[in-house]
Amino acid sequence: MSNQKLKQIALFLILSLGLILIALAILVRYHNVLGTDVFLSRDLQSGGNDPVRKTLIYDLLYGVSLFGKPVIAAIMVGLISLLFWAYKYYRETIYILLTPVASLVNSAVKIIVGRPRPPANLVDVLAIETDKSFPSGHVNFYTVFFGLLFVLLFFTPKIPKFARYSLQMISIFLMTSVSFSRVYLGVHWATDTVGGYLLGSVILCFFLYFYLKQKVND
Repeated sequence: MSNQKLKQIALFLILSLGLILIALAILVRYHNVLGTDVFLSRDLQSGGNDPVRKTLIYDLLYGVSLFGKPVIAAIMVGLISLLFWAYKYYRETIYILLTPVASLVNSAVKIIVGRPRPPANLVDVLAIETDKSFPSGHVNFYTVFFGLLFVLLFFTPKIPKFARYSLQMISIFLMTSVSFSRVYLGVHWATDTVGGYLLGSVILCFFLYFYLKQKVND
């Protein structure tokens, strides 16, 4: 793919996803609680009365969110960076080390939008978060980190196949399940997770554009 074509695709995705994100941010800034959000949260949390099933669902979805905790996320970034470094993929190492930038951007957007977390009188709050709600920092970080990891592993053949395929499968699972996790735990509305995916995709497109541009020029 030529640099010009790559640039056009990247710009189209960044602009289109960015505009959708801005529109959604304006909506939730002035309408903190949406009926659709409340319905989706209650529907997801109403997992029947079976205590065993509820416990298993909670443990699974709580576990999914653990990878977004700052300390665990930092350790994860460090370990993946060491993996790439060990196989002499230095460019990939740098890109992985840059992924925490997504969290800084997310924090800035949260301050600007200022949407409160879901209140306990509307949903079951199963975890405590004290910052603002939109967009979801977990979803944003997972999209950038695991999305980038998924793509980079296609260009790192020196890493054993089993390790590459395993990491890619884990990446897909965590990226797709984290939104359910955050809503189920009562710390985000569904629109917060959509915002996280949108912002994360915009940042991911930036990273992939420069990474793939360098690969084409190699």
